[in-house]
Amino acid sequence: MMFFISLLMVFVSSYFMACVFSPKDETNRPKSVYPFLYLLLIMFAQVILTMETLSLFSAIKENNVLFMNVLFLVLSGVLWFKNNRPLYVPRIKETYSQILKGLKRDKVLMIMAFGFVFFILTVIVLDAFLPVNGADALTYHLNRASYWMFQGNLNHFTISDDRNLVMPINSEILYLWNILFFKNDIGLYFISFIGYIGVIFSIYNILRYFGFSERRKLWTIFILSSFASVMAQVSSLETDVLIAGIILASITLFLYALKDKNHSVIYFSSLAYAIAMGTKSPAVIAFPGVFLLMTYFSYKDLKKECYKPLVSFLAFLFINFMIFSSYNYILNFIDYKSFLGSESARAIHGFTGGYKAFIANYIRYIFMMFDFSGFKYSEYVGEHIINAKLAIFNFLHIPEDLGVSMSDNNIINNRFLNVKVGTGLLGFLVFMPAAITSIILGFLRKNSKKITAMQAFGFMFFINVGVMSGILAYMVFSVRFLTFLVLLSCPVLALSYIRKTNIIKLLLLFFVMSYFLIMSVNLSGRQHAEIAKLILKTPSLHYAREILRCSLYTGYEGRKPFCHIRDYIQTDIPKGSKIGVFADASDSSYLINMLNAYGYKIITLLPEKAPTYNLSGFDYLITTNKVLTSTVLLTDTQNTEIKYLIDKYGRAYYPEYHPFSCVYEDVDKEFHYKDRDNIIMDSRCFIDIPFFEKRNFVLIKAFDFKSEIIEYKKYVSVYKNKKKS
Repeated sequence: MMFFISLLMVFVSSYFMACVFSPKDETNRPKSVYPFLYLLLIMFAQVILTMETLSLFSAIKENNVLFMNVLFLVLSGVLWFKNNRPLYVPRIKETYSQILKGLKRDKVLMIMAFGFVFFILTVIVLDAFLPVNGADALTYHLNRASYWMFQGNLNHFTISDDRNLVMPINSEILYLWNILFFKNDIGLYFISFIGYIGVIFSIYNILRYFGFSERRKLWTIFILSSFASVMAQVSSLETDVLIAGIILASITLFLYALKDKNHSVIYFSSLAYAIAMGTKSPAVIAFPGVFLLMTYFSYKDLKKECYKPLVSFLAFLFINFMIFSSYNYILNFIDYKSFLGSESARAIHGFTGGYKAFIANYIRYIFMMFDFSGFKYSEYVGEHIINAKLAIFNFLHIPEDLGVSMSDNNIINNRFLNVKVGTGLLGFLVFMPAAITSIILGFLRKNSKKITAMQAFGFMFFINVGVMSGILAYMVFSVRFLTFLVLLSCPVLALSYIRKTNIIKLLLLFFVMSYFLIMSVNLSGRQHAEIAKLILKTPSLHYAREILRCSLYTGYEGRKPFCHIRDYIQTDIPKGSKIGVFADASDSSYLINMLNAYGYKIITLLPEKAPTYNLSGFDYLITTNKVLTSTVLLTDTQNTEIKYLIDKYGRAYYPEYHPFSCVYEDVDKEFHYKDRDNIIMDSRCFIDIPFFEKRNFVLIKAFDFKSEIIEYKKYVSVYKNKKKS
């Protein structure tokens, strides 16, 4: 209940401010495109500012958040009254009438609309019911919010997975707001869904700005909504669709600022981009392309005066970035002497390999658009696509693995697996042809404002891919970043609309409806039929959610190791116990860390520091694997002391037995040794029973979790302090 009170206050205060700051028409009503985007941006910004302010005093608590909500509500209310109480009333009836007219003029669009509504309903059902169970969420996205909640601030904490520390934090601040009150993750998926709403609202208004017909606007929205990766992400904690919505809002507001010649709108455009830069790093990658797009439209509208809105945008962007997005970048600099994070974090994501690696990465990302998510057609043509890519590499004399950090093993995706799903068939059947066509037509029809505008969006996609190719090492998981770049350029889909019903249009209808009606209810691990069966055979929704959270894979058989460990702690270890956990980088730490809300004191310990800890104050100690991998390192590469040897096969070994030992893997995925300059990526520490026995701990329980899924292979040991028995 308290969360909904907080949400209501944030909404109302943001509504007041959106009404005050939105440009008005002659009747003093906010113009339609502004208040909705202002409302979302101000809500996001207000939550960020609230948490950052409280974090400075280590005061992130429920009552303090409510106090800040009241403060913002009072200030915004006073501001609203002083500005003649303007009201934003969405023009729902007018918009509905326009959409209906467009649908009536094209039966294919009408059919797509039914599929679209079905898809939206499936998303709402999933987002309202589904617990957070993704690996990235439990180890990183949601996990870091749980640590912040218990320490009362947003500062770095002890953890073995450096993603919890170095990555931008804005989306996780929203998660923190939720779990601070609920003490669980219910409803968090709606954040991605709201980002998706921002995407379609912004693209609709961008196309309206350039004068496209209602049918083209609807076609664009239906096509992008049926991209496989969009469907997967709107019911997940992945943030690519979210930042796409925020940046598209920034582009939309900049365009309308040029149209209305309103300087204040540029401020909110920059606010949107600043928030995106503090949400996920691809926003930084896309900045050159987006800024060039803004420069182009500014020049088209203002000619010699074009620099004025651009300078304002950059100045406001700097201010907003410092206020709403710099917090963790500054923490990174304090802890690692770099705004981008630790030495190892920079190395694993950083680009290497020179101009040939850049070319290779560009080719790989373009071929990544060949995605068959949900369809088996790749079994017939996938080999030919891969051979074409390899033939290009051979022709250019580029090694196949140059610039690769995490390989895709030359596999064309056809699964609906969250972290590897691409845009699906419609990405290469519709988006890529539309993007290329927009560029070609832009040269042929230079007098068409619509065509040249779409040409700019088409160019932006290929520029953004180029920037990503030269900044990041290639990873198979970067397919999510590619989805983000596609969404930014999705206005070009308007050019793919076919007025007359023909075989091509019917074929596209088949794929769109297949994704809307079939794929939407058969996402990997989120099949509606399986979920319905589970709900019917379990005593409560809470129990069904728990089974879903802890299931190993589709079919919901078996339980994740950390659900077992959490249950063991709750049943076999007394509340109030102080438990130290030597954690692995792949651990779903969220599941255990949340026990701090239920009477336990769980403290994460870094494996590499084990000999330096005074463990006498702990009642219990837990090691989560035989060999504990950590991407958080005590020292930089040059200061790391190497005590082991390397045999002729490249294997690390100690000449004699040690109950505690650590070896180090470097950027080449080989064990690091003294004379090598390669950057160390992780430590791998072994802590054996005698190490704990010497410190008065006795082994009381061991769990051997065997699984074909590597991240679920765990050997968990529980030790008890003999002096506290």
